[in-house]
Amino acid sequence: MEGILNDQTERGEADWLFALQSERLANSPENEGFERITRLAEQLFDVPTALVSLVTADRQRFRSRVGPDFIEADWNTAFCAFTVQEPSVLVVEDAALDDRFHRNRFVTGCPGIRFYAGAPLVSAAGHALGSLCVIDYRPRSFTPAQCRQLEDLARLVMAQIDLYQSAGRLHDVTRLPNRAQWAVDLEELALAGDTGQHTLVLVDIMNHARLQSALLAVGITAVEIALRHIAARLQEILDGRSPLYHVSDTRFAFVLRGRGTAGHAAAISQILMALARPIRVGDLAIELEVQCGAVTYESGEADASDVLRKATSAMHLAERRQLPFLMHQPVFDEVHRRSYAMLRALPIAMNGGELRLVYQPKLDFRSRRFNAVEALVRWRHPKWGDVSPAEFIPAIENTSTIHLLTEWVLHAALAQTAAWQAQGLFISMAVNVSARNLEHPNFVKIVGNACALHGIDPRHLHVECTENAVLTGERSFAALAELREMGAQISLDDFGIGYSNLACLQKLPVDLIKIDQSLVKPIVADARAWTLLQSLIALGHTLGYRVLAEGVETKGIYDLLSQTPCDAMQGYFLSRPVEAAEVLTFMREPKLPFQRHARQAADARLPEFSDRRQNTDHA
Repeated sequence: MEGILNDQTERGEADWLFALQSERLANSPENEGFERITRLAEQLFDVPTALVSLVTADRQRFRSRVGPDFIEADWNTAFCAFTVQEPSVLVVEDAALDDRFHRNRFVTGCPGIRFYAGAPLVSAAGHALGSLCVIDYRPRSFTPAQCRQLEDLARLVMAQIDLYQSAGRLHDVTRLPNRAQWAVDLEELALAGDTGQHTLVLVDIMNHARLQSALLAVGITAVEIALRHIAARLQEILDGRSPLYHVSDTRFAFVLRGRGTAGHAAAISQILMALARPIRVGDLAIELEVQCGAVTYESGEADASDVLRKATSAMHLAERRQLPFLMHQPVFDEVHRRSYAMLRALPIAMNGGELRLVYQPKLDFRSRRFNAVEALVRWRHPKWGDVSPAEFIPAIENTSTIHLLTEWVLHAALAQTAAWQAQGLFISMAVNVSARNLEHPNFVKIVGNACALHGIDPRHLHVECTENAVLTGERSFAALAELREMGAQISLDDFGIGYSNLACLQKLPVDLIKIDQSLVKPIVADARAWTLLQSLIALGHTLGYRVLAEGVETKGIYDLLSQTPCDAMQGYFLSRPVEAAEVLTFMREPKLPFQRHARQAADARLPEFSDRRQNTDHA
């Protein structure tokens, strides 16, 4: 027996342990499904004892037993240790006469086993996990027909194991293995002795905001059908080289063997090309926005959550840098550690005088006056120096800290507005808000209280939010409608680069749309961009909105926009962001050629406020 076990240990113990860990059954409670099968075996074969036995590295464990109490055995005494090495049913008609077992303590002592028949439990991958066995305490025969019946029952046990394995490990929509299964598979590769290098590739088909926009635009059924189409495309490209995992709502993952190679690059390039085309669901087309992140790891040394974290890190940086694909580098971890440090430092910065606001003027084109500013937050950290909003805003926008920052900006901006009004300068103040702000149940009340505290008429407040923020759900719509009812002006920022569903656009509770600078900057050199911009301005007016062009950075852009009915402009040609102490001077002293004979901005007052459809002339 010892020689056989040593041989098994040398040849296949890693495979056995791998398979058993795969099923996560070694320490699981007894299973009702197994109980039914062992009761059936007891009755079918008229035996006093039936067992479902699983094998670990050093002993057997019972997952179900019917009959007299039967203690679990170690390797040296387990009949099951022989069964798992057999291709079919192991039959021992009289253990007292069998050279393999006649000295076994379960034969010579209690309970006195004489008859044993065991069918191996074999997984789809060919790993023997244990056995379904029947035991009697008197010698008896076992026919070939009975062997087939015992094998059939063993297959039922494996079906129960497969069911246990798949529970909670398949994505509800695509039925692909999910993140939990990926973690299990990574661990099992290590247990199986795999020590090679592998590359995990993470594919995100759209970010959360875009997913919410798609759900609102086309509905959940269409999105789920699209996800299944995407899964099919990816599986076709992988062509069996790797299992495909569906690890979150919009993310898929797969593993390529070896460090990044030309073959890996070709596979990723093929995926990006395949997903560049819209997914058609009936008459609907769903546009994707794909980013890929990847990481190379050592099998046997890697932690599943850490590998996934690194691939996610690379994917997020690819999105931030507007790249289709990034391979993880160790420096990325430093970036995320810095983001985490900023997340912790920002609340301190708000109370410690590290934050300040600067103000970018907006030009009302018809009056040729600057009659509004946009509040922009700046952070000067005592150790890090100036920290860009492009760095710290993404670090907090999906956390509760975004509420603290927005409220700080709101109060600082309104306090400054009150100070300017006391000096005779009446201009509108624009404040940016995020999707999470709009979803907060008390956000409208917070804004109203802030206006009351600083003595500011809400009509002097512009609330700016992105298209994707507006389209995140009913709560966002409702919040904007309530703010507008209060008197605040609502601006849709970065217009033209979001989902742009026209059916939703005509219903938005907004007053002004701000055309994104990426659509404005090319108009001097690109005739098609110029045509597109004119069309967007016309569309906005047709829907009853005022239109502001962002990114007016050259005289050429300004001159072209002067030929359009665009209502307002903003950009470096007109003015860079101005410190609070300089705003009064800026407003009173002409800065552009057309201002030389204009009224002093200090004498300007906001025009009458009215419904957006009357085309009010405040930006």
